[in-house]
Formats: sequence, structure tokens, C-alpha cells
Amino acid sequence: MHEKRTIFKARKDEALARGSVLHAKHRAVSWYRVLVFAVSLALFVYLLDQKQFGAAAGVAALFVFAFGILVNIHNRIKGKRSFEQRLAAINEEEIKRLKHDFDGLDEGMDFMDESHPYAWDLDIFGSNSLFQLINRTGSYRGRQKLAEWMLNAPKAEVITPRQDAVKALTSMIDWRQHLQAAGQAGHNQTDVQEKRFYQWLDGNDVIAASEFYKILPWLMIAISCMTVTAMLAGILSFYFIFIPLVLSGYFLMKTAGYSRDTYEMTLSGIRTLSAIENSLKLIEGRNFETIRLRDLREKLLNRERAASKNIMALRKIFEWLSMRHNQIYMLFNGFMLLDYFWLYRAEKWRSDYKIAVFSWFDALAEFETLCSMAAFAFAHPQYAWPEIMENPYNFIGKNIGHPLIPGSKRVCNDFSLRGRGAACIITGSNMAGKSTFLRTVGINAVLAFMGAPVCASELKLSVFRVFTSMRTKDNLEENISSFYAELLRLKMLLSEVEKGMPVLYLLDEILKGTNSYDRHTGAQALIRQLSTSTAFGLVSTHDLELGRMAENNDLITNFHFDSRIDKEEIIFDYKLRPGTCHNTNASRLMEKIGIRLDVS
Repeated sequence: MHEKRTIFKARKDEALARGSVLHAKHRAVSWYRVLVFAVSLALFVYLLDQKQFGAAAGVAALFVFAFGILVNIHNRIKGKRSFEQRLAAINEEEIKRLKHDFDGLDEGMDFMDESHPYAWDLDIFGSNSLFQLINRTGSYRGRQKLAEWMLNAPKAEVITPRQDAVKALTSMIDWRQHLQAAGQAGHNQTDVQEKRFYQWLDGNDVIAASEFYKILPWLMIAISCMTVTAMLAGILSFYFIFIPLVLSGYFLMKTAGYSRDTYEMTLSGIRTLSAIENSLKLIEGRNFETIRLRDLREKLLNRERAASKNIMALRKIFEWLSMRHNQIYMLFNGFMLLDYFWLYRAEKWRSDYKIAVFSWFDALAEFETLCSMAAFAFAHPQYAWPEIMENPYNFIGKNIGHPLIPGSKRVCNDFSLRGRGAACIITGSNMAGKSTFLRTVGINAVLAFMGAPVCASELKLSVFRVFTSMRTKDNLEENISSFYAELLRLKMLLSEVEKGMPVLYLLDEILKGTNSYDRHTGAQALIRQLSTSTAFGLVSTHDLELGRMAENNDLITNFHFDSRIDKEEIIFDYKLRPGTCHNTNASRLMEKIGIRLDVS
């Protein structure tokens, strides 16, 4: 970990140094702009005073040209400086993740669904979550893709190609971080901009749908040119200039609502499109060896023009439309119907690429997701690549740990569970680690199915659905008690099992909301029922009597976590041991908070 921290610290310092140089250049160009403006103004005024109007016009034209070049240089330097600042921030975030400091990182709570089979119990989203640990995506669609992979196990044949892609990307730290920094330039952490863009994609044509509207801008240009020419020749008076203005105004008013809606939908998307364009360029300009990465890149290059160039064309159209309130644009719009010209270009682009754009964005989202997992793998080289087994109902791990627990505090365990109907009953004293171990098994299965490395020295597992029941809570609005909420959760589990797909269940203190007799009877019945189904799993409990089920059922095994008392202190080693726990610490814990158990 220290080695990785050193790497990220060096990369952060390098980016900051480059950013500092660019900042100095940025300030210098700002002063050049001021100087050019001041000198040009002084010279222009002087020449006017000397009645050298031709020279003054030349100075004005030269100023516009020189100032335009300086503005372009200034913006490019600003863009490069922002890019280096984002690179520095990316490496600072990597350092924070190594420290398990997730403060300020995206929690992904907009993807949380408490009714999901495991997301709530396994800390997939939220504070100190798997999403915060892995997410390095830059676009909202990338965030969506990462969340989808965390929430759904794919078919077995999908996982290995993902692993190969992640392995190939792991060592490409420069390219990965550049892709991340490029995507973050869009600042698109909500789906508002994306939804508005898709809303525009699904819209109906107005200009392109009318042959008259398509030729109207050219007619207005011809009318305006003839009118101005006739005025300069003295054929028409100055007042005839209002003829093209009135005509243009009439047609602009007819489509004002459509123009405004298109403008508002596209204005917020310019920065996002620019970020997507730069991200696509990075992908298109890189050769990849693995099949999955090559296939994704091919999606961007399977037309006459690369996807980035098509996105750039749309961005430029949107940029022109974004200038509708610029006074110079408004002037030319009044003579030439520029709105119609650019709206037609936008509609034509939509017609040509409406279907392809979804494929491009999906390819980019998958690249961002794979790069997120590659960055996770790079930061944790000690983690193992899981092996996906063909035979169902298998989970075989060595030194399995919880990735959200810092390495200095993490305790790893060996654990195996094999066979349809297999059940492991885990007993143990309070706070000994039962719940954490269940989460350890579940979250490493999620990582494995994503195609990421796992927090273990070795893990072999088949593909299955993960289902948990751990953090059930009441719902006052619906008059649901915590016990009934747990029953509903268990009903979901039974429904999931009935689908016939292999299920790994992780049940923590089942039926804890009722009396001890009903809890014991119900837990026994549930475990027996699950042992005859298409499921296998783990059940943690304080009910030591449940361990007796293993005496009459070969599918059931017992493990436990223990604790010991040392000088009035309760010591936990968080090591998983075979058999049923025989030590309890509840009495000692109650005494430590002041409950006098010796009072009759």
C-alpha cells in the first residue's frame, strides 16, 4: 500500500507542477490580451484623429484577428490547466481510498433500492460503500453501468472476458486517468442533462420535415443580398432594409417555441458532449489486445467517420445554437435565418446518428466501468482474480477479507461451501464478527461477478444469485413491524429460490423479532426447506440449539466465532472456527454497562 501511495503522490505532484506552469502562461496571455486591446484602441483612436480611416479600419481588422488568436490560445491553456487539476484531484482521491477515507466521494445513493436482493445489506451504495471504493467513472452513463454490474450477476461466459479486459487496463495508469479526467470535464453527475439530450433525440423534425423551411434560409439570404445591393446602388431607399427583417421576424416567430426548446435542451449538453468527444478520442486512438476491448473500440469506428468526429460535429452545431442571444448572431439571424440553418443541421445529424449514438455512449460507459475496476485492481495488487467454476453451488475461498475494512484491521478467513442445499450455521458471541463475515462472503461474490479482483488470496466460485436478509427495519407509514418486514424479506427469498436459479443466501439472526420458541422453530423449518431447494447459504444466529441440526443432516455444517475474557476485557480475534460456539459474552457485556445480574 505504501508503494501505491508513493506512486499516486508523485503523479499528483507532477500534475500540480504542470498546472502551475500552465497557470503562469494563462496569466501571461491575459496580460497580452489587455496589452493588445490597449495598444489597438490607442492606435485606432489616433488614426481616426488623423483622419486615416483606411489605416484605422486595418488596425481594427488586425485587432479582431490577433485578439481572436489570443482568446483561442487562452482557452486552450485554460482547458489544459483544468485537465491537470483534475488529474491531481484523481490521484488525491486514490490516496484517500487507500486510507479508506471516502469523505466527499460519490455515494451512488440514487441507485439504492432497499428491496434489492442484497444492495442495502452489503453496503453497495452509501457512505463507506463498494461504489465509493471502485467508482472512477466520469459520465452519468458510466455510473449507471457500474451500478448495473454491482447489482446484477451476469452469465458465466461474460465474466472471464471482463476479467481479461480489466487485467489489460490495470497497468495502463496514464491512459486510464486521462480517460477519467476527460470524462469528468462534463461535470455530469446527474441524469438531467442526459435525459434532456435523449429527449431531443426522440423529438420530431420541424425544419427538415418541410421542404419550404429547408430552402427558406437560402431564399432569405438572396432577398437580403438583393435588397442591400439595390440600396447601395441607390435603387432603393434605406427603409427597404426592413423588408428582409420583417420577413425573417415572421418566420422566426412561427418556430420560436421549437427554437427555444431545442436551445434549452442543447445548451446544457455542450460541455457534456465535449467531454464525451475527448473521451472517445482517447479510446479510438488506442489499440487493445483483448477481445472485449477491441469489440468496444470497433463500435466507435464502424462508420465512415469515427464516433468522436460525429460527436464533435453535433457539439459545434449546439455551440452555434447557444449563441442565439449574441447580438451579432441576432443581427445575421434577422437577415439569413441562421436558426433555421442550424436547426436543420441538428435534425439531419439526429436522423443520421440517432441509433448509433446509444451504441457509442454504451461503449464509453463500459470502458469507464472496466477502467474503474482496473484502478481498483492497480491499487490492490495483493487481491486475487477469482476462478469461475462450471459446477453450480460452489464458494471456496482462502484468506477472504472484507474490502471495506482497512488492511490494518482486517481479519481474513478460509471458508468453503459446496453443494446444492448446503447450509452453514454460524454461531458466536456478540460482536464476534458473524454479520461482518456474512457481508465478506457476499461482497466478494459481487466483486467476482463484476469481473474485478477479490479481497482474498484465492477464490473459486460458481455463478449464483446473492440474497441477504440482515438489516430489516420497520416502516411506520405502512404499519409494518421489523418482524413482519423480515418475513416479507424471507418471502422474497423463497420466491427467488422458486425461479430455479442457484441462490446463495446470507441470513443474519433470522426471526429475531419474535419469542425464542417461535424463532427456533421457524428458523429450523426455513433451513430445512432451503436445504431441499436450489439454494445454499449461511445463517448466523445466537440460537445455539440450531447447531444440533447438523447431527441429522449432512448438508448442514457448523462454524463459530469466539471471544475470551482477559482482565475484565472481552477480546475478539474474528477467526472462523468449525463447530458450535460454547462461550457467551452477553452477561459480561451487560455487567460492563451497569446491569447487576446478581440482584434477585
